[in-house]
Amino acid sequence: MIDLIAAAALAAQPPAPVAAELGNIRMRLFYRGSGELSENIAPPAQFAGWNTLFSADDMVVVAELRTAGEQHIGQPLRIVARGRNNRVLAQRTFRSILTSSEGRAFLPLYLNDVACAGTIQVTVTFGRQSRAETLTLECGE
Repeated sequence: MIDLIAAAALAAQPPAPVAAELGNIRMRLFYRGSGELSENIAPPAQFAGWNTLFSADDMVVVAELRTAGEQHIGQPLRIVARGRNNRVLAQRTFRSILTSSEGRAFLPLYLNDVACAGTIQVTVTFGRQSRAETLTLECGE
């Protein structure tokens, strides 16, 4: 009898979550004149980031987290954007993540006034996983 109760209790437990993994990092310029976002300019996209301040000076970085189906993930995901001299331009930590039924979560970080920031390195860290992308936004005289 006790074996049946133990078996029923084990069967009633939700399945263990499937491990999540980092997906792509996307970067999109925000155009204040239209309120639109650019196409993804993160590498390997061919993007010339010269004098973008004439059309856009803010950027949205989006980190993708992938898993199997809808899940609540309690492990933190951190996005850090660094500029010249390794200075932190912006950072954000997500401590509670819910993936969609397709097993995806897209987590944003907004960067203000980066049109002439020079080389920007974005690093996304999730547990032992890490992914980085570098983009250059320069301005002339």
